[in-house]
Amino acid sequence: MPVVGMNIKNINAKKNEEAVGTVRVNSDTNLKEMREQDLPALKTKGLAIEFEFKTEYTNEKKEKIAEITVGGDVLFIDEKYERILKGWKKDKKLPDDIDVEIINAILRKNIVRALTLSDELQLPAPVAIPFVRKKQQDSNYIG
Repeated sequence: MPVVGMNIKNINAKKNEEAVGTVRVNSDTNLKEMREQDLPALKTKGLAIEFEFKTEYTNEKKEKIAEITVGGDVLFIDEKYERILKGWKKDKKLPDDIDVEIINAILRKNIVRALTLSDELQLPAPVAIPFVRKKQQDSNYIG
């Protein structure tokens, strides 16, 4: 049951005002629609799961100061894709194990895009970036 690809349909990044003071960053993924998809390169059928990935930046007053949005489709194959599609049409839900796999694939690819776009717009990174600090010297002075 792997994710076999991702097609990006749109990317939108907009900054309404400068990010000063305390800025809250919230990223969210929304699965919007699902359809059967022919995958000729794999000689099989699968699912195209439409998604929207959004990172919103808000100021101290909870006003939106910027937004990065990526939309597209995740391509997914599974032997029981018809059952998954039927369940989606019934209650707009995926089985938990598949839902986790799809959301993680979307996050992995699109956090990187949002990171690049946030840098271009001079916004805080949507994820914590590790950095190295200079090691402090021991100050055990005996004298």
